[in-house]
Amino acid sequence: MADTELWKKRVADWRASGVSAAEYCKGQAFTTGTLYRWSSRLAGAARVEEGAALPLVRLVRDTGSMPPPVAARSAPLAAAVLIEAGGARVLVPPGADTATVRVALEALEAAGWRGGR
Repeated sequence: MADTELWKKRVADWRASGVSAAEYCKGQAFTTGTLYRWSSRLAGAARVEEGAALPLVRLVRDTGSMPPPVAARSAPLAAAVLIEAGGARVLVPPGADTATVRVALEALEAAGWRGGR
């Protein structure tokens, strides 16, 4: 249980820092992978406690056959945000949880999805 409390503090400190996981882990005794795993584990436990699921974020690799961007679609999706970077498209629906979007984008960065790929 002491580990859980320690990791709650580390993850909260990382989130509050506003820096990437890689930057936060520099000089620490743990890796970005460990930080991501604990962040995910704690988020899952929090969802179970709250009884609420986070909104889904769809991640797809652009193969050139993707549908047109959100602006060209029908009005109900007009408030959504489409993030395109390095061949990935992230469609963020209205009201999506910002922490979830941040984790998704950081996971893409950690996986090497960068511009110019």
